Amino acid sequence: MAKWHFIFLTLMLVSGILAAGCLGEDAPVPVPAATNPQANLQPGQVLQVFGDVTGLGIPRGTVDTITFTVGLVPEIKSMDMEELVIVYADAIRTETLTPVEGFRGNPPPGGWGILSVQNEAGDPNNRISYEEQFVIRINPKAPIVPNQMITIILKPPTGNPTSIRRITPTTIMVENLLPSI
Repeated sequence: MAKWHFIFLTLMLVSGILAAGCLGEDAPVPVPAATNPQANLQPGQVLQVFGDVTGLGIPRGTVDTITFTVGLVPEIKSMDMEELVIVYADAIRTETLTPVEGFRGNPPPGGWGILSVQNEAGDPNNRISYEEQFVIRINPKAPIVPNQMITIILKPPTGNPTSIRRITPTTIMVENLLPSI
């Protein structure tokens, strides 16, 4: 009987050691904190998108305008927004948008404009500094239909362009969040 107790005790110890090694809690791998969740920065890129890309539309109809916020990448100190070229493309058309007069204001069809500046440094101007973020609205000539993939290309005077790729929702509301593709 003592022999069976010894074998039973030995098996229990071995299984306990194996279970402790297999079931222990490992420390989770730390995930680096993202300074900007939408930042897929490419080498030489000048602008990056901050926050959501939204579209204003007609309920159960089409999206008319798209609004987004841009700022400079950390290596760039300033850029003249008057030299920015914005191109809109979808499955049907591609168009280069025209800035509104003075570059500030709500754009007409076929145009783009700066709606506001967040963290504006100094006197109001059209030069973006590193701390500033410009809220831009574009207004393509034709309305955007539901489930439409769109691309907005921001071409700065120097450096690589920034591409914003989104899709319109299945059901258009007055205010729409345009998710990434």
